[in-house]
Amino acid sequence: MADFDAPGEFVSRADLCQGIGDFVGADKFMVRALELQLDSAPQDAQMLRFLTARKVEINLLAGNFAKADECWKALLKLQRGKLKSNDRDVAATLVEMGIFYRGEGKWRQALLRFDQALALQQDEFSTNNHDYVVTLAEKAHLFGLQGNQKKAQNLIDQALQLAEHGTNKWHECVALVLRRKAKSLREWRNPEILESYLERAIAILSEENKMPHPEIRLCLSELADLGLSRGLHRRAERLYVRSLQLTEPFMGSKHPDSIVLLEKLARLRRALGRYSEAEAHYRKLLAIHKQTRGSTAPEVVHAMFSLGSLLRESREFDQASTILMQALEMQESLLGPDHEKVAMILFELGCLHGSTEDFGIAESEFRRALAIQEKNESCAPSVVADTLSGLGMLYFARREYETAETLLTQSLLIKEKEFGPRHARLGDPLLKLARVSDALGKHEQANDLHERADDLDQEPSQLNDFWF
Repeated sequence: MADFDAPGEFVSRADLCQGIGDFVGADKFMVRALELQLDSAPQDAQMLRFLTARKVEINLLAGNFAKADECWKALLKLQRGKLKSNDRDVAATLVEMGIFYRGEGKWRQALLRFDQALALQQDEFSTNNHDYVVTLAEKAHLFGLQGNQKKAQNLIDQALQLAEHGTNKWHECVALVLRRKAKSLREWRNPEILESYLERAIAILSEENKMPHPEIRLCLSELADLGLSRGLHRRAERLYVRSLQLTEPFMGSKHPDSIVLLEKLARLRRALGRYSEAEAHYRKLLAIHKQTRGSTAPEVVHAMFSLGSLLRESREFDQASTILMQALEMQESLLGPDHEKVAMILFELGCLHGSTEDFGIAESEFRRALAIQEKNESCAPSVVADTLSGLGMLYFARREYETAETLLTQSLLIKEKEFGPRHARLGDPLLKLARVSDALGKHEQANDLHERADDLDQEPSQLNDFWF
């Protein structure tokens, strides 16, 4: 009976509840797990932090930030009061709180917790300590996210110098700091420079032939992201695959990290035109979300939308139509008929019915999508521009060239205003408008548009989808 009542049993039950989307039930089991832990082994600070972190995760998934916040505050109050924890354990909790606030964009609270942790760690250990160095790197990452690259760089350099001159087993610490250096400076430095930090971190963590260090899979994924930003698609694919191979066996296919990696692989392989592989990924994601979130959850609708969009692009129109219509009905039920996510599905359906020459249905879907987007202030201008472009190409297919020209010109003007006159994303609008100009006999104007497309800052994307 004692084993049955152990905290781990209640964590397992919480996992089952979380898997089916019962966050209230999951939270109750985690409360019980924490109570048992406090009764049986209150000085096991690491287990208390683990249980609290799981409780925080459950409340964040349920959309309850305030309750998640209270979980950390309650643990900290216990450690400083009833438990009388040592400074090292309190500092570790403060770091976890800083990471939590940083992830939620609460910069001031995050900075306060990191500074409190650093003060405790420096008093107890001085700066020549693994915990102090890692906390310094976490604080640097915070400044990087805030856009304060100078402070981020200074702190990271300080942390790296301390780590590289440590006296004990500091190799892992060096790797952790290097990874945070790449993360904190990601928006500032050239990706080629940042890649070297992650590559060195992977090399350090791979030195021992034991179970792969959990940071390796994260480094691999972030290295893939950097490669993708440089247009190195094949390299990114290999790295995502390696990261997934290290994540699924240890975390399970239903873990959020596994799901994110699978989504990235699906998008990348779709972009590479490898539709059958991408389709298999999207179908696996759909099955996972149905099993863990329930058949009508928002994650299921998103997976259906992604799968339907892929099938439309690969010209599997009957399957795409069935899935997208189901997704539309579910999205309208979840969010109402005038939500911008409903407009996204309507846009895809408009593209699909344009491709099957059901022009009347396509026009209705494009116009409804456009009406929703234009009255939603949160909708990005480029999304409105894409819908105008889709509608314009519909009129082009119906040989109503003047209306097509008006709509495509509006689309181009919106993207020029949003991205500037030389951005690569103007490539497709310029080429589409050139086609319409040719059809109207405005050959000189069409030539000018082609020249503009050729003169963009980067290579314009190829016009491989008539409707998008």
